[in-house]
Order: sequence, then C-alpha cells, then structure tokens
Amino acid sequence: MSELCERLERFVDGELMPVDAENFRHHLTRCGPCETRMKELLAMELLADDAVNAASDEPAPSIVHGPPAWRRKAWLMVVPLALAAGLATLVLVSRSDPRPDAHTLWLAQAPTRTLEARVTLPGADLHKPYEVMRSQGTTAQPLPMREMALLEKAGDDRGLAMAFLLRGDLGQASAYLGRLRESPDVDTDQAVLAMQRQDWQTALTLLERALKERPQHPQALWNRGLALRALGLPLQAAESFEQVAALKEPGWSEEAAQKVRELRSAAEAERKDWKGARQDCQRMVEGGAPLSVAQADALPGMARVCLYNALRTAATPERVEALRPLAAKLDEKQGSSHLEDAVRRTARQDFSLRAPLARDYVRLSRGELKGAAQASFLDKVRKARQEDILLGAMTYVDAREHLDEYRTLALATRDPWFALLAEERQAKAEALRDEPYHALERLEAAVQSCRADAKQGYRCMLMQRELGLVSVRLNRPVEATAHFLRAMELARSSQEWGTQRNLLQDLGQVARARNDLVLARAYMEELVSQTPESCADWELALTNLAIAHHRALDFAGARQHLDRASSCGQKPSMARISLLAELARTTQHQPGDTQQLVEALTSLRASGSLDAGDQAMLSHFEGRYFIEQDRPRGQQLLRQVLTETAKLQASDVGARKARVYSYTSLLLDAGRHEELEQGLALFAEERALPAPERCVLGVTVDDERTFVVARDAEGRLTGHYDAGRKSPLEGVEGLVPSKIVEALRACPSVHVLARPPVQGRAGLLPPELAWSYRVGPPSVPRAPKQERRLVVTDVLAPASLRLPALRAWSTTGPDEAFTVLRGAAATPVRVLEAMRDATEVQVHAHGIIDPGVADASVLVLSPTSDTGRFALTTRDLRGQRLRGRPVVVLAACYAAHTSAYIHENLGLPLAFIESGARAVLAATQEIPDAEASAFFELVLARIRSGAPAAEALRDERQDWLRRHGSTWVRQVLLFE
Repeated sequence: MSELCERLERFVDGELMPVDAENFRHHLTRCGPCETRMKELLAMELLADDAVNAASDEPAPSIVHGPPAWRRKAWLMVVPLALAAGLATLVLVSRSDPRPDAHTLWLAQAPTRTLEARVTLPGADLHKPYEVMRSQGTTAQPLPMREMALLEKAGDDRGLAMAFLLRGDLGQASAYLGRLRESPDVDTDQAVLAMQRQDWQTALTLLERALKERPQHPQALWNRGLALRALGLPLQAAESFEQVAALKEPGWSEEAAQKVRELRSAAEAERKDWKGARQDCQRMVEGGAPLSVAQADALPGMARVCLYNALRTAATPERVEALRPLAAKLDEKQGSSHLEDAVRRTARQDFSLRAPLARDYVRLSRGELKGAAQASFLDKVRKARQEDILLGAMTYVDAREHLDEYRTLALATRDPWFALLAEERQAKAEALRDEPYHALERLEAAVQSCRADAKQGYRCMLMQRELGLVSVRLNRPVEATAHFLRAMELARSSQEWGTQRNLLQDLGQVARARNDLVLARAYMEELVSQTPESCADWELALTNLAIAHHRALDFAGARQHLDRASSCGQKPSMARISLLAELARTTQHQPGDTQQLVEALTSLRASGSLDAGDQAMLSHFEGRYFIEQDRPRGQQLLRQVLTETAKLQASDVGARKARVYSYTSLLLDAGRHEELEQGLALFAEERALPAPERCVLGVTVDDERTFVVARDAEGRLTGHYDAGRKSPLEGVEGLVPSKIVEALRACPSVHVLARPPVQGRAGLLPPELAWSYRVGPPSVPRAPKQERRLVVTDVLAPASLRLPALRAWSTTGPDEAFTVLRGAAATPVRVLEAMRDATEVQVHAHGIIDPGVADASVLVLSPTSDTGRFALTTRDLRGQRLRGRPVVVLAACYAAHTSAYIHENLGLPLAFIESGARAVLAATQEIPDAEASAFFELVLARIRSGAPAAEALRDERQDWLRRHGSTWVRQVLLFE
C-alpha cells in the first residue's frame, strides 16, 4: 500500500489542497485497496448519521464552517458499536422504500439554486433563481442518508455524485464521477467540479470536448459561458449564452438572454470609454481640450501618459496652465506633486525657443518624422536643452539607442514613473541585443519595486507584460502565461481595454505554443469579436486561429482562417508564411500559394527588421514549402538552413527552432520516399552521433505524420511511414508497429532516438525489452574517478504542500562511500553544490507537477532559511556542470514528466543529461515510497557491477514484476 493511501480519509473529507486532491484522484483510479476502503468509509458515515439523528426525523439546519457535521471524525467513534444493527436497518429501509426521493436528494424543493453552473441530471437541473451567498458560512443542507443508501445499493454513481456536488462536497462528488464512463454529460459534470475549484481552463477543455460530440448540449453551453466569463472573455461568453437562449428552455433561456445583455453592454461600454479617451488624448496632445476629471479617474495611466505629451507639445505658457487642473487631479490620486511640479517647470521655459520644437513633437507623435528628420529633431532639442521634450522623443526611437542619456534624464526628474520607464527601456534594449537573461533579472526587480508601490499600477502592468514577452523569448511558456495573466488582472482593474487586447493576443499565442488549442481559440476569437468593424485588427488573431486549427489537424479550418487573414490586406507575417508551408502537403494547398509565399518572403526579407534567428526561420519555411512542390530545391534550402544555424548561438530560440524543424522536414521526406538509410542517418546526425550499425530505433511525429525506422541486431533496416493521423498525438503506446518491435527483440538493448513530442514518454517499447532514450552524443571518455556517491534523503518538505514524510534511506555500503544530505541540509543550493563532483546521485524526495512553478515536474527539497526556495527545477540545472558524469536516480513521483513543445522537450532527466550526467533513471508517474528505494538500489547495484544501464533496468524490472507484481516499475525510464 502506498503512502498516498494514508490520505484517503482527508480526501473523502475534502480536506486536501487542490493540487494534492488532483494527484490523489489519479492514484485512486489505480488503487484497489483505496477504492474498497472508500466504500467502507461511506457506509460508516451513513450509519453514523442514522445513529446521531435517530431521535429526530427533521434535524434543524445549522451554520457550519468547514466539513458538514455528519462527516466529522467524532461521529465515526460510535460506528463500530452500531455497525451490525445499522446495516440491518439500512437493508430494511431499502426493502420498504425502494424509490429514493429526488426532491430531497437534489434539493429540488429549494426556492433558489446555490450553483450558478448547471448539472446534467434531469432531477437536479431545474431552473430556479441563483442565490449568491455573501457570507463565508452557508446553511448546511443535510444529506438524506436513507436516500443515499438506496442510490448506493442501486449503483447509481451519477445520482450520488450530484447529491454531493450540490452540497459542495467536491471530494466525494469527484470520486463518484470518476467511476462513470466518459460521455458529454460526464464531461459537463466534471467541468462543474473544475469550476467549483476555479480551474476554469480545465473546465473549458472538458466543455469543448462535450460540445464537439453534442454541439447543442444545453448544460455544456451554459457552463461554457460561465467559464469564458471567468477567464475574462465576455463576448465569447455572450455567444455561448446566446446559444442557450435560442434553445427556448423555460427559465434558462430567459436568464441566458439577460446574461447576454449584461456581458455585451459592459464590454461595449468599456471599449467605447477607452477608445473615446484615446481619441480625446490625441486631441489634447495636439492642442485640444484637456481630458475630463471623469476620464482621469477612470484611466489614470493613460491620462498621465497624455499629460506628459501634452506638456511637451504646449506652445505657450497659457496652454501649459490650462493643463494644471488635470495635473492636480492625477497628483491627488497618486498622493504626490510630480505632475504639478512638471507644469511649473514647463511654464517657466523660453517659449520663443520651445514653440517650434513643440510643433515638431506633434509631428513625431503622429509618426511623421523618420530617419534623418528624426535624428535632426533630437539634435535640435538637445541644443535647446529642453530635457522633457528630449525624454519623450527618445521613446520613439530604437530602445538600444541613447540608453545612458535616457537614464540620466529620467532619473533627474525624481519622478518614480520615469525611473521605472528607464528600467523598462533598458530591459527592452537587452532583449533586442539577445541578452534575455539580463532583461529578465532587470524586469523582475523592477516589478518587485512597483508591486510595493500600488500607485504605479500602470507601469507595473506594462512591465509584467514585458516580463511575459521575455519569457516567451526564452521559451518559458508557463512563466510567460503567469506574467501575462498578472498583467491582465491589472489591465482589467484599470479598464485598460487596449492593453487587454494586446494581452489576449499574447495569451493566445502562448496557449497555441503549449498546444492548448481550446484556450488559444478562446483568446483569439474574443480578440476578433471585440472589433467586428476592423478587419485590420483581426489579421494577427485570425492567423493564430488558423495555426490553432492546424495544430488540431483541422486543415480545412486552418485554410478558412488563413484566407480571412490574407483578405485583410495587411503586410505578410512569419506566421502566415509558416501556414502556407504547412498546408503545402495537404489537400488545402492552392495554386496561388507559391506566388503568395514568394512575395511574402521577399517583403519580409527586405524589411530589415529580422534578426538572424528569424531569417533562419524564413529560410526553413521556404524549404518546408518547396520540399512538397520541388523536392531537390526544398532539400537544398533545408540543408542550407542547417549550415547557417550551426553558426548561430545556442541561445537563439529562432535558430534552434529552424534547425529542429528542418530536420523534421528532411526526416519525414525520407520516410515518405522509403529512404530508410537516409532517415536513420538524419536521426543520428541531429544528435552528432555516428551512424548506428545495429539496435537503434528512430521515431518522429509531426502533426498527422509518423516516421519510425530501426536497425536490428543484424544491422537490417525496417521502417514505417504514415500520414493518416486524425487527431493530435496523445500517447505513444502502439506508435511503434509490432513488426519493428519484433525486429528489435534480439537486441541486448535498444537506443531510442526519439524527437519531440515523443521523447520522454513511457510505453514506447515493451518493458521486457532493454531500451533507453538517447538524448545526446556520448561523453568524452575520461580517466576513472574515485567513486563519490551523493544521497539526498529525509527532505523537510514545506508544510504548505502537506506532503507525508518519506521513509528514511538506509546505507547499504561503507559510510565513507556516501555523502548524505538530510533534513534541513537538503536544500536546492546544497544539493546542486554536492552534485557537481558526484559519480552517483540518488534523490529520495517528493516530485510534483505544478504548472505554476515550472513546465516540467520539480523535485521538492528542504526550503532555504532565507528565501524559502524548495523546488529543484530544470531552470536550476541550466548551466551546471556535473564533472563526475554521474548516474542519477530521481526516486520521486513524476520526475520523468516532461512538457513537450514542437521543437524541444523540457524535463528534469534531459536537464541532468545536458549538465553532464551519463544516465538518469526516473519515473513518469507515481511511485510507492515503500518500494522505490529497494527497486532503485537493486538497479544501481547491477550498474555498479558493470551491467549496461538499460539491461540493468530491464532485468531488475522483470525480476521485480515476478516477485512483487508492482506495475509502477513499467513506467521507469532511462535517459542516456
């Protein structure tokens, strides 16, 4: 029995944290003892209720905080004494009253409903007014135990789930729903559970799946509207509620129509107010009336930007004085005098000198001064010593120019607004100079400072977005999403509609990159809905929608949105070019695509705005397109990309993508033409490996296409190519055809050259084969080193994670052979230091998957005393050098879990290999604490005795399965 089993009662009582509860639900589906014990707990709780309430047929409701009284552990103490009599009573009740009362089970008699969401059980989906509770406590709705017993006896898991769900017992509701077969109704009810936990993204994914099978599912449409509204997508929510209204359900349709009116009215008002203020702002800058007090109240950030610019364009002292009331109002909101001080300084200037510069500044703000004219204007402003105009004018030029001068001028104002602007501008310059890590550190520090000063919300919002953009550049989509969402919170709270639009675009692109197609479409469609009158505003959103449809293998949908984007008449983008290249191999390819592609490539290359990585990507798209139309030309172009990217820095994400994608195109081209020798050579070439002579397997998947090639123990080649996948890849079991598996059975061990997104997944080959993921070239042989074994154990996980203590590791050899980091000493910093010279590393700790922390799983170590940092992540391993070339055992749940992106995988095993480890053993799922140490120690003993790691893992796994039958060892992977 796993340590996780000890959490059962807390899970049933709904006491686990959301992340822990989700992990336990996965455990429950695979643990027979827990399922049996849960049934016993339910029976005891039913009996306890009967015993407690026997004296009263109608117990009075009570106000409770926390779990309902019938579930409290104190009542369970009486259960053993009443067990025999109670069971007999339940049986008699069941026989005398075989039909449960739906009114009491599903609160049908209540005058209002407590859930805004809808469930699918007919007796529980009656329309009533929704009651919003303003207090933390709510009136308890007691469970009718006799009715619940009848449902339990009848095996009505759905009815039981609804009874628990309507009373807020999410743990029990989840357990019963988890027993039901997948269907649109079950997906919809599971979505309600997710919504109650405020997991809106999961809810939306479940609802979209339900609606794909039943497009007019009323409860799914309703709940989809609620989820979209919670995600801040009001117009998409309104569309969903509009579909409910059209179904003409009594009560529900009227409420849905009211929600449509409210959502659209609020969204239109916000858009109108922001666009109106923006127009008034430009008029003020050009000499028109100042913004009103109401506009300054509603949009203080925009008003401040406009006021600074209006002061720069003021051509007379009188005009400057006319701006004083607005300055005073904004200063009042900030509790400072910076703006009135700026008004006073400007009013004292020599306007015979300043007025011509002010007029030119207006032209600059309209984009009318470019190139030499712009540079000439800056020189005139410097000579005139009009520092405030110069400070504003520099924001219209490349961020990399005049950095020191800008910072000096900004800090001289003594205005925190400009101090933050200087940091933001410096970070932009660092990102443009391909120094993203410097930009990240600078922005993180700046955001910390502006968070401490609530008055700088506007600047903090924009820097949060910049943090997100830098994180995207570093291929950290989880962190990017977190920054964008924080910026979105600030934008919504300050009604910054324009920034919200930018962030919708950002979030949609990141969701698309993470293959979260449901969320990507939701963000992009909201963006399109916001400006129905402006095709120009749709172009980027429509292109991203097209890419999302392509990722879902909906090529017709991709073509439709691509054509809509192209019709908007905007300049071609790299994203549109990439889609033309992707559709070139499908039935959606059109005769005019070649001309469109060539013209777009010429336009972008002539723009002069692309860095080396972007240029490489353009060349890749060209090769990817032509390899389908003119094979020799396409191959030549792709080979040229590989040559060019080899000269670029490894930190250049664009170059990395271009290289990986070009190999993808060449590999699948070889597979399609049955060129197995060439295909296998490409797999090896990509990893800088010598051409493998035997016992190797290459696997690549790209959208609808799969190419598998192998060389068996005799050196014979066999392969398989398929282009018929209808939905995105989910699992890898069965991906390798049986004929290829059989061809490899005679191999002592198999090196698997798998590419993203296959690499790092369990089940690619059967467990009786010895195999490993080969993720890099062999290390340079070095002189044997003295053994230095590091063991990390007895970790003190943060109490907030509520993780049970693990069994202590015990020494199996001489004490001097080991360095042991225990307890408070097992911090991330100490562990990283100790690993550098170790020849063997064992980490006995908890592993968790927390998307809020990292893309891949993380190891839970002891927190540091100063910062509280406890997680060891892939980011921590970047740049580390493990000089002892250790064999690493990650004896932690989910340690091998990876996040797959199109061009690379992220995971702890890969990070350890990149840092110098020669082999890593880790599991993709949960591992039992009682068995983990013993199993991994036996594998290590085989490796120490000289057995190849893959054979050691295979042999011990097979022995373990025979002796213990514990199937968890099947998903332990080896990376070399």
